[in-house]
Amino acid sequence: MTTAAITAADEVFHPATDDPNWNESGWFNFAIPERDINGFVYYFHDVRTGTSGGGPAMWDPSGEQTYDCLFYDWRWIQPPTGALDFTDFQLPNSLRHVVEDPMHRYRLSYSELGLDLDLEWTSLMAPHVLGEASPQHCHFDQPGRMRGTATLNGERFDIDCFSMRDRTWGPHRPGARRSGDYLWAIADTESSWHAITMATRSGVDRVIGGYLLRDGTVGELVTGARRVLDRRAGAPARVVLDAEDDHGRALHAEGDVRTALRWLGWPGRMTFWTLTDWRWDGRRGWGEDQEFFAREQVRALMR
Repeated sequence: MTTAAITAADEVFHPATDDPNWNESGWFNFAIPERDINGFVYYFHDVRTGTSGGGPAMWDPSGEQTYDCLFYDWRWIQPPTGALDFTDFQLPNSLRHVVEDPMHRYRLSYSELGLDLDLEWTSLMAPHVLGEASPQHCHFDQPGRMRGTATLNGERFDIDCFSMRDRTWGPHRPGARRSGDYLWAIADTESSWHAITMATRSGVDRVIGGYLLRDGTVGELVTGARRVLDRRAGAPARVVLDAEDDHGRALHAEGDVRTALRWLGWPGRMTFWTLTDWRWDGRRGWGEDQEFFAREQVRALMR
């Protein structure tokens, strides 16, 4: 649901509960589709211990492992430099996050190891909340636009792309054994969608949440399924999503994967993190298909 339950007052690090798995995280996508390049800025914090982690990554088909992709500096255990202030913090690896306009505009920068990022993200609509929001737990997703530059080993890339971001606070159990997917696409300011699916015992990924923005009207996804039509080296190559929202509107989206990072950032889980070329409603839009598995399931898939 898109809800007033989250406001500018949530642009803080929330007080932790006594759950030992408490975590707070945020992620922003950026891409250069004409070069088949995908990327992220991703951070997390444990307010109980004052430790943080995260960083940026960039990849394309020339390297799809964290050790051979274009760039990777997502690190664990980074005590923040200075005060732990959500509106303006910097990690030791130089990643900086600044809230310029709450829930609407953010500045992201980084300068280490041959990569310089200077990015600005602006929203296209209000955040969409998965389930209910409270100070104890929340997950929301928000479509936007990313503009700026990425200079990698002296080569400058101009960034101007549609982008998704998410934010989560509450108990986070990274070793969870369920598999599923996080997928989204944006064609323009009036047409986008996002879905989260979970694998069932029948082997079908069922939609558990998401939204459809069509002709400026937002609907809640209430049913649907995701299917992988083809795989390449284990990763999805062609994906289909069929879903319906609470206005009775059907969504049929077909995606062609351009590149897939094998991401092992969270313990016990691997994600095929893809740049995906999506088509739906006679439109074309770039986005992602983030398919995640427990590691033992990946081993069975690949061997």
